[in-house]
Amino acid sequence: MQQPKILFLIGAGPHRNDNHRRLPKAFAGEGWRVEEADHGELHLDRGVVKAADMDLGECDLIWPLGFGERRSFLDRAQLLRRLDQRRFVNAVDAYTYLHGKLAFLEHLPETHAGSDAELLIKRLDDRSDWIVKPSGASFGQGVAKIRNDADGHTAIRRTLREQGFAILQRYVKSAAEGETRCLVAAGAVIGCYRRRPDTGDHRANLATGATAAPHSLSTEERTLAQTIATQLRDAGVGFAAVDIAHPHLIETNVANPGGLATIETLSGEDLAPNAVRAIIQWRRDS
Repeated sequence: MQQPKILFLIGAGPHRNDNHRRLPKAFAGEGWRVEEADHGELHLDRGVVKAADMDLGECDLIWPLGFGERRSFLDRAQLLRRLDQRRFVNAVDAYTYLHGKLAFLEHLPETHAGSDAELLIKRLDDRSDWIVKPSGASFGQGVAKIRNDADGHTAIRRTLREQGFAILQRYVKSAAEGETRCLVAAGAVIGCYRRRPDTGDHRANLATGATAAPHSLSTEERTLAQTIATQLRDAGVGFAAVDIAHPHLIETNVANPGGLATIETLSGEDLAPNAVRAIIQWRRDS
């Protein structure tokens, strides 16, 4: 039987997590031939989509980790979209439509978004605090907790001036205790941990000083996480992170979710082999 082959499309770095080492190693441990190429090596050659000299149509699975260079992402996505999407760990469309802070709107806190500061300001009220954040940033960058006052209005205008687009969400009180990151593979929650904000900071991002702690999902949290995991799987997503502050989803990370290293640090267990086995079985069955 021919050895199955997976191609990882990996950026040059710097890398925010170790998925580019951990996940290829897990596939190799399952007997797969692992190939790697830079996102920038993707090209169309006489009608054939290639990365370096590899014909992507000959790969059993393809896994882009991250977006690569943002300015060429849409062009590369159109090339990858020409291929059978069942060959992808995460379907190409998901990188555009299901990654970020506006996916699965029905599970988010009250949310408004746009490029018009005055329209967003009109949505503010005094019933609670609000969160304003850029749509495309990661690791808590540019996220501000505001009130319906002059400073809050200035924060909205500043975000739009710097980013061109902003998301406004009603502050979730449960987020004060932190957010729970759930890793999902092939439609199942495989692990989680709690991220607790640093003193004096509302953001539950490890990059901003939040701390990670072991966590057991409550029945309600598991139901929410599993609901999102199932929706992701049905949309062709084999591996992702789901951040929740019950009863709400906060965001989803399809492109290159961190968490495997954190869970191993907290529990001593490397979940990458479990995730890879689940993905292989799911794609064989699909």
